Amino acid sequence: MSLQQTFIANLRYFRKKRGLTQKDLSVYLNKGYNYINCIEGGNSFPPPDVIDQIAKILEIDPAQLFLRDGSPESLRHNGSQQFSQEITDQIISRLKDVIAQEVRQSLNP
Repeated sequence: MSLQQTFIANLRYFRKKRGLTQKDLSVYLNKGYNYINCIEGGNSFPPPDVIDQIAKILEIDPAQLFLRDGSPESLRHNGSQQFSQEITDQIISRLKDVIAQEVRQSLNP
């Protein structure tokens, strides 16, 4: 998950947690109706001063918008990647063991 995707997932999560629509948040920021829609759609990214304003409105620290484990969505994505890697590593390890055992048995009948 890229930094922008993490930001979007966290923004969406904290916005909904506060009970705000995209339009509500745009209005609080004195921005156009579709401003937050463009950000959450990945079409634009807010400058630092707007990120600070968003965090203030959402009553969170601005850094929370960038944490990879900041929202359930980003946790789920990062957790599934980690789980997939762990399974892959286990399968490879088992295959190596099986291959080594087969080679030993074929050399020592």
